[in-house]
Amino acid sequence: MKKLNTLLKTPKSDVPNACAEVDELEREKEEALKPLTSGVMDTGMDESGDFKRQVSPESLKDTKVQALSQQLKEWINDVLTDVHIVVKNLCEDLSDGQVLSSLIEQLAGAKIEHQEVAQSVASQKAKLSETLAQINYHLQIGEDGIKWNVDNIHNKYLVSVLHLLVALARHYGIPRRLPSHVDITIIQINKATQQTDQIIEHITGDEEREHYNFAARAQERDVFDTLFDSAPDKLNAVKGSLLAFANKQLQKIGRGCANMEEDFSDGVNLVIMMSLAENYYVPLYSFSMQPEAYDQKLHNVTLALNLLQEAGIPRPKCTAEGIVSKDLKSTLRVLYAIYSKYKHLAK
Repeated sequence: MKKLNTLLKTPKSDVPNACAEVDELEREKEEALKPLTSGVMDTGMDESGDFKRQVSPESLKDTKVQALSQQLKEWINDVLTDVHIVVKNLCEDLSDGQVLSSLIEQLAGAKIEHQEVAQSVASQKAKLSETLAQINYHLQIGEDGIKWNVDNIHNKYLVSVLHLLVALARHYGIPRRLPSHVDITIIQINKATQQTDQIIEHITGDEEREHYNFAARAQERDVFDTLFDSAPDKLNAVKGSLLAFANKQLQKIGRGCANMEEDFSDGVNLVIMMSLAENYYVPLYSFSMQPEAYDQKLHNVTLALNLLQEAGIPRPKCTAEGIVSKDLKSTLRVLYAIYSKYKHLAK
């Protein structure tokens, strides 16, 4: 639709050029989506620590590895259609951070501020470091679960690239099921002794179950879906009850709220409500009391959702991004989750 609108607004004299650009983009996309017929993919090397690691030639020809790479490439190109980016080679095209930056911006609605073009290796790595930090933050994976780093992605190491993309695809929901039980054989060389070993790296597991679980969570309806669809007249009553509950807690420290979407979108009131309900102090250095940037608000809301989880509250059907974006249904869900746990405090 965006492409159509652009063409409709293009002066008649420029229409041939605009059409040519669209045709060229489509040709690039078709070329990128062609099956891997050569049987070999470009790959890099992991040279961190005491070992050098590279993917075995047999794994590069493995049909499961190639199918996984192809599906991830198609998914990325679908996500990036509106920004006119076409990925042809996963390892090569993701190595400088530019494509990854656009990908997480499209998936999470985050904006990463940096120079558009990074020429030197140092500037590419700086950009990539910032982008990976954003991705890790959105994925909310502990350090033990992160199987990629700046050097490996910049060195085009296939194993790290696949781990990163599989994590993103699972988190944001790739439409198609990824191949299950994809393993890669890695040749590991001791830098000191030159001794060579082979190790197996598991890239995917039971993806049928992963895909089913994500689809089930996405399709599962709750009381707020029903309210919005079938009982909008009751919506204001529910909003009023939840706002009254929130105000009763926040007034203990002289705060209040009047606009549900606006007053919880920066996460401050959510963090404070959890600290009051659980009777603990959240250090001021761990969140921003006056957030202005999107990332500060996202950090606050993510912290609040983590505090809910630590308190034993089931994760509500919402995302931190949805709350920051002032999505009413997301805000209602998180407030109702808090209310359900602590409604006795309002008595």
